[in-house]
Amino acid sequence: MAPVNPGKVVARRLLDEPQPAPAGWKLSTLDELGPEAFNQIMLRASDGDPYDTSTAESAEDDFRELVEAAGTAFDAGSWFVLSDAHGDVGVVLPQVFPEDLTTGTLFYVAVLPERRGEGLGRAVHAFGLSELARRGARSYVGSTDPDNTPMIAIFEANGCTLS
Repeated sequence: MAPVNPGKVVARRLLDEPQPAPAGWKLSTLDELGPEAFNQIMLRASDGDPYDTSTAESAEDDFRELVEAAGTAFDAGSWFVLSDAHGDVGVVLPQVFPEDLTTGTLFYVAVLPERRGEGLGRAVHAFGLSELARRGARSYVGSTDPDNTPMIAIFEANGCTLS
């Protein structure tokens, strides 16, 4: 079973068949963009997020820690920046667990500050869940801070059971 941080709200669900990305979305992967450009977009996405502690100074180390945590299951073609006709929407890092490839999580899911309030968080999270299924995962486990009501609402909207 995947590790879960104590003191967090834990979300779980079984995964459905993979679905296509929402119409009009452009998908760019870490593999395509390269670490530097990808990191910059992740840092932009974390701006104003009280639950993300990355800074310009720590972003590279934070990113390296995520890659290391992915272990042998890391796939640079499966971490995404999502865009639409209005520009960048957000980022999502679907990751299966190296010790159990049938279970996955989203290492990071965020909507860029200028796109928040448009209802995109649910779609970004749902896309991430679909990508986990595409990689062979059958179940999802995620977590967030108990005060992160927007993320808790996204979990609920996407059919997760909370504990």
